[in-house]
Amino acid sequence: MRTTLAAAALGLAATAGWLTARHTYRTRLADARHSATHDPLTGALNRAGLLADADRLIDAAARERRPVVVALVDLVGFKAVNDRHGHDAGDHILTTIAARLAGIAGPAGLASRLGGDEFAIVTTGPAPRLADADVWLAGWLPHIHARLTTPVTHHGQPLAVGATIGAALADPGQPIGVWLSTADRAMYAAREQRTTTAVAAPADQTPASRPGVRVRDLARPTSRLAAVRLAA
Repeated sequence: MRTTLAAAALGLAATAGWLTARHTYRTRLADARHSATHDPLTGALNRAGLLADADRLIDAAARERRPVVVALVDLVGFKAVNDRHGHDAGDHILTTIAARLAGIAGPAGLASRLGGDEFAIVTTGPAPRLADADVWLAGWLPHIHARLTTPVTHHGQPLAVGATIGAALADPGQPIGVWLSTADRAMYAAREQRTTTAVAAPADQTPASRPGVRVRDLARPTSRLAAVRLAA
């Protein structure tokens, strides 16, 4: 009897140990996957995470006949604020911008910090028809620009940064990398032309027009928006 009870106890202990080890392994695996796809400072997706999920979002929206915007955001004046007020203030700005972008993207959209002070979002719009997408995009870009450039409060002090935004209407005919490149060209075209809107080159054109040396943090009262209208 004692031998049977001892064997049963050992069996239960072994099972409990196996279950604990499996739980620990799954937890570590989930943590590793999260670290590989998320920015450690802001908690937003990193570039790898965005590339992994964006195509599925674009495909799903296309099946529902809903427009998808891919937008790049480059902060203006961030380095000056970071240098003057310190890295804690800079980190607070970055985490606040990431949170605002997550709110803009919505629960079905994607918000990403690509690196430094560059961000991206991929999300669907409220336009019920693809034919209305241009109108929606034209009104949406100034809206998100206003939200992103609202001063950030840090220790009771308002800290202001600008933003340059380039956007593309995406479809499943090309992978997300193409739409990111298109939005990138739009963003840099807006900076070079110093206009509130700019039209990027077609998505299949090599993005050779992007400047090799970035002109950063130019003194100006506002930042630039670039809207891309793709051919039907």
